Amino acid sequence: MSYVDQVQDPRRRATAIASVAAVHAAIAIGLVAGLTVTGVAPQIDTWDPFELTPDPIPKAPPPEPSPAQAAQESLVVVPPPLLPPHRPMENTVVNPPAVSADTTLVIVETSVVGPTPAPLEPALFKPTKPRPSNNPLHWLSNDDYPARALRTEAEGVAAYRLIVGTTGRASACEITRSTGNRWLDDATCKFIIRRARFEPATDQTGAKIIGSYAGTVNWQIPD
Repeated sequence: MSYVDQVQDPRRRATAIASVAAVHAAIAIGLVAGLTVTGVAPQIDTWDPFELTPDPIPKAPPPEPSPAQAAQESLVVVPPPLLPPHRPMENTVVNPPAVSADTTLVIVETSVVGPTPAPLEPALFKPTKPRPSNNPLHWLSNDDYPARALRTEAEGVAAYRLIVGTTGRASACEITRSTGNRWLDDATCKFIIRRARFEPATDQTGAKIIGSYAGTVNWQIPD
């Protein structure tokens, strides 16, 4: 057959062998080159939806300063103010204004405004009762004995009480104990009111006031 004849041709056989060797060499070179190729593999994002991000660790707060340190930090040192240089005082003599004979001096009264002083309390005195200023023995006499009491020979002791006004005179008379005889009782108040004189009573301030005076009269028929 013609195919067998072509393969068995020595020149064609050599050419085929050379071609096959060249192909095998190219394949071998390609395999070696492919094994020795290096490069950077692309980074694949491997995000995990369930991955938890840890919270940052909180920093401990700084320690609070002690009261002494706080007072020392808050203390502000203020420098003393600068004073002007001291100057000695000069003795200055001021002459008073000249006053002529035609000059009229005007004195202005000034008042000091302040709390009103409390009124002075009046001095305290010991209250007194009315005291006779004339002799009580002269208020009645034998001539004052009522004639009707003499005719009936009436006698007795009459007790009386007088109301003494601020003028020192008796303004009223009351028989506090009767003699038993109307004429003797009436004569007692009649003559005493007419003749008795008193120093008026006074209160604790020394002012004159109305007072009372009491006494007795012993009526006896004269010899």
